[in-house]
Amino acid sequence: MSEIVQVDVSLLGRHFTIGTSSDERDTLLEAVHLLEEKIEAIRGQGKIVDADKIAIMAALNIAHDLLKTKVGEGLEMAAFQRRIRNMSEAAEAALQESQQSLFE
Repeated sequence: MSEIVQVDVSLLGRHFTIGTSSDERDTLLEAVHLLEEKIEAIRGQGKIVDADKIAIMAALNIAHDLLKTKVGEGLEMAAFQRRIRNMSEAAEAALQESQQSLFE
């Protein structure tokens, strides 16, 4: 099991100490760097000045980028998640139907 380390980061002029496994420290720092880039891009546009709104917009941009990420044969993550959800719902409906027929 990995040791938990404390990582100090600064975002939007606020300091945070985040506990993470030593294995995930570099990934956390990459995430912080990505968030800093998004924050600076939003600040650079000059339309939003409130720190909370900048943070929310940066988080939404990152989430949107994640969902647009292509997996497998060019399938977007969001489409992939929808397909999984649809298959799960179809399986649940089929299971429920078969259980109802047992009691008839």
